[in-house]
Amino acid sequence: MKNRYKSIFAWLGAMLLLVACTPDNPELGDIIPQSELNFSITQNPEKDNIIYLENKTPGIIPYWDYGIGYSNKQKDIIEIRFAGEYDIKFYAFDKGGCQSTSTKITVSKNDEDYFKDPIWNLLTNGSEGKTWVWNDKIPACYGNGGQGSVVPEWWQVPYAEVVSNGWEVGEMVFDLSGAQNFGKTLNDGTTSKGFFNLDVDKKQLTILNTNILQGANYADDGATGGYYVITRLTETEMTLARQGDGWQNTWVFRAK
Repeated sequence: MKNRYKSIFAWLGAMLLLVACTPDNPELGDIIPQSELNFSITQNPEKDNIIYLENKTPGIIPYWDYGIGYSNKQKDIIEIRFAGEYDIKFYAFDKGGCQSTSTKITVSKNDEDYFKDPIWNLLTNGSEGKTWVWNDKIPACYGNGGQGSVVPEWWQVPYAEVVSNGWEVGEMVFDLSGAQNFGKTLNDGTTSKGFFNLDVDKKQLTILNTNILQGANYADDGATGGYYVITRLTETEMTLARQGDGWQNTWVFRAK
């Protein structure tokens, strides 16, 4: 429900900007000049991904757009997880319409507190990224087995059979360069890009806009949810699973 309210707020904000940020209306009065906008955007000197927003312009309704979120508060504190340059846009609404300007900030590094669990680095190698391919060094890299298993136990498919069946072969890259990025490139040159979410506590990995190599069909595979469970993750090996009641489909990859 919280995410639903965020989406509604973002949509209403976008509509409000579209309608209200127009030339001033003589019948309502003059729009506030940009030179009279008074606000501050400051960063925490010890952790510059924490940003303080404050409107100091009297008689206006503020609206902040920082790319990954929105705020309509007079004062607010926001956090940006990823290193990079960001434009924070400030909109001032008054009776004449809307005036706007923007300020560029730089976040020097990814949020160390948010990404402190070792699983993030094992999966992504941080901003540099980490490439994963089928684990062709073991007897079976695909199949199924008991829930929680780290290799296929019942139906066992070796890498050679993955290739001979014409299933997806290529590489996947996870990185934290400006976002939680996921990309897949097949040996035939086909590429797809998306994002990933990671529930650190539950070890659940969700791929957005694309899928892993020979990924699951969530609609009819009988497993729970729209995510993979990480049953094993080391510097060199990763096992992903789609789990049901006492069973799982299993994918085993290795770091390239």
